[in-house]
Amino acid sequence: MKKFYLLTLSALTAIAVNAQKNGASVKKQKVFAVEQQPNQKPANTEKATIWESDFSNAADWAVAHDAADCSLDFSIGSVSCAGGYPIDDIASTSASNGWAIVDSDQYGGATGGNEVEDSWLTMANPVDLSAYPNVIIEYQTFYRAYSYEKPFIVVGIGDGAGNVTWPTDLNPDYDESTNPNVFRAMPDGVPSGQTPTDNPLTVQIDISSIAGGQSEVYIRFNWTGTWGYAWFIDDFKILEQPANDVLLNTEVFLGVNNEGIEYGRTPLTQLDDSYEVAAYGENFGSETATNVAVNVDFGSLYYTYTMGGDVLSGDSIGVSNVETPSFAVGLYEGTYTVTSAEEDSTNSDNYGNNSLLRNFEVTTEIYSQDGIDVQPASILAVGSLGSNSFTSELSNTVLTAMYHMKETENQVNGIQIALASGSAEGAELTVSIIDTAIFLADGIGAVTGINGNYAESQIYALTADDIANGYANIFFDAQITLAPNAYYFAANCYYIEDQAVRVLDDQTVAQPWYASMIHLVTDGTSYSNGNALAIRVLSGSMGVEETENNIFNVYPNPASDLINVTFTENFNGSVSILNVTGKEVMTSTVNGAQHSLSTDGLSSGVYYVKVNDGMTSQIAKVVVKK
Repeated sequence: MKKFYLLTLSALTAIAVNAQKNGASVKKQKVFAVEQQPNQKPANTEKATIWESDFSNAADWAVAHDAADCSLDFSIGSVSCAGGYPIDDIASTSASNGWAIVDSDQYGGATGGNEVEDSWLTMANPVDLSAYPNVIIEYQTFYRAYSYEKPFIVVGIGDGAGNVTWPTDLNPDYDESTNPNVFRAMPDGVPSGQTPTDNPLTVQIDISSIAGGQSEVYIRFNWTGTWGYAWFIDDFKILEQPANDVLLNTEVFLGVNNEGIEYGRTPLTQLDDSYEVAAYGENFGSETATNVAVNVDFGSLYYTYTMGGDVLSGDSIGVSNVETPSFAVGLYEGTYTVTSAEEDSTNSDNYGNNSLLRNFEVTTEIYSQDGIDVQPASILAVGSLGSNSFTSELSNTVLTAMYHMKETENQVNGIQIALASGSAEGAELTVSIIDTAIFLADGIGAVTGINGNYAESQIYALTADDIANGYANIFFDAQITLAPNAYYFAANCYYIEDQAVRVLDDQTVAQPWYASMIHLVTDGTSYSNGNALAIRVLSGSMGVEETENNIFNVYPNPASDLINVTFTENFNGSVSILNVTGKEVMTSTVNGAQHSLSTDGLSSGVYYVKVNDGMTSQIAKVVVKK
């Protein structure tokens, strides 16, 4: 992870104050590999493959560099990042037999360098495209941008004797539009804020204008930059471009007051009145597309948008509208589909890239950025971060996710943490709620609710049940009432050797840089994560109220092993333990002036002791702290 220094704070909307960190950069070492599942975007189908390489044979490629600039080369094989700030291996289709990688981070060393690296990977032998006037290239990649860098695709045309004139002046400031042989390696650009691409990201580039009909064509991957992360490449293909091929690559369902954050689960009380529904793509066919339309189908919600006019080959497709949908509690499973008069489900072999999937859920209480167990498994991409992610952090790692609280009074009971593998029983953390301006100014002090309650929990130790369930519900000592605003909900993960807290990190839906963030206590600095950490709000009414003038007392409070209940006189009835939602989790009968209940089976948190003699009930709060 590389550091952004905070320069200014600016209001994004009236709801929240947010700012990105810019300027001079310092890297933070990441030593625990992020768990990654491939994000399966729809693939093109039925395109004729002219040439392909899965990088199982390194002899298919030649590596080189500009000796005047650097000595960095690409590597081919099952080669992982070896620098201080690695990104994951590519999760490509043929990852089992290797890939290509340029590891700028390793080359730059611990503190980087000032060389503008210029390294390339070129097809060792040309391909004959004389019979193919319309040609595209396709490859899978995994990439994370840092600061000063730019990757290119360069098309070399031979003179019949193996001689090619290659550009010699490529660098991060180079304008590829000035040279028809040079293309951006990712036409849609790379994610900002150091957010990685999908793993893998499938890239397609139309090279017909320069390579179509040529008899001696080479393709080169050209890296330029100073001390970046890494660029992975695999499953490269040269394909015949179809005549008709409209496609989608981005889908949006976004509350207009959510500052660009797309939530996986939203309680009814936190829904926006209006939502932006949008889809973006392009005409990747060689022919003009007519009557282009996008259908958005969530079952009970259905929208159709049309493009005005024809869409020429290579032109963008984009539709967007603000809708006012009516919601009910439940799962919404959506499909975004683009069609044209020339290409629909009945007349095209390339229909596999016309649709994108997107789900979200409307709930009664749980509020989450992440869509884990909501999004279709086929598109889910999940990593993790935790208390052992950074070698420099031997104190606390604070992981946060931003939430927009919209009611006049927003009731919060606690925070749910979705746990990744590698989390250990006994690992410790607290949860808290932090003002966005405080956090972005590198503070982590919790807010006090408008009801006077402090929004930080007691220290919580993960239990065996938490690990088995895959999540931990951690409650505040008392319900927190928040004013309408945006807040960071935080998991403060304590560093304990061999006892890690690992939190799932949903990378499926692109989020703004401030959506989820990281604070390292040792250096007192906040950093962008940019994905959707599975730190979830447990909202809604407690459903339990304490009574006054009780005929019983509870001690000790907090309790660790036993909860003792003493009565002012002999009592004949029941004693129950309720959780914060009012659900009975333990009960027993009493006939006397004293009773004890074991906390075995209870995790740390807030509970209520309820006594009932058949006529009246009384309730008192107790905290269990193990």
